[in-house]
Amino acid sequence: MDHLYLKTSKINGTGLHTSKKIARGSRIGNIVGEVIIVKKWTPYLSKISPNWIGIGRYSWINTKNSPFKFINHSCEPNTYILGKRTFIALKPIQAGEELTMDYSFTEADKGWEISKCGCGSKQCRKKIGPITTLDLQTFKKNESLIPENFKRIFRVDYIKSTAS
Repeated sequence: MDHLYLKTSKINGTGLHTSKKIARGSRIGNIVGEVIIVKKWTPYLSKISPNWIGIGRYSWINTKNSPFKFINHSCEPNTYILGKRTFIALKPIQAGEELTMDYSFTEADKGWEISKCGCGSKQCRKKIGPITTLDLQTFKKNESLIPENFKRIFRVDYIKSTAS
């Protein structure tokens, strides 16, 4: 991962960039960090966990010692997570380009949200929330990019919401 570097982001704060071209479908790297399991979310946890990446409904990876701590959200991302830890290039990524992911694809906490998205993409949803906040059309369009755990979470919650 020696081709990854930090630079000021056009999206938010510091972003993770690449110094070399990355081909579509290429493995970029693995997320490293301690797995954190939380069954009951609190406002305190929201303050200490802004860079955690979800791997299940109640589990996250703390990325504090990983360059992926600096990957910013985009509603039109250029990477996605395969399995629980592997970042893959969704499309060709040019040298100097910022790496982005869609945070909604790996978050299930119903209390989590970013009230104002700054990605600037044409597909911007304006507000970012957990997987369960995606509409069915957005979910289906992106289903192949969503880890299995989060597909199940979406489907279960979608069925519950349409049954009422």
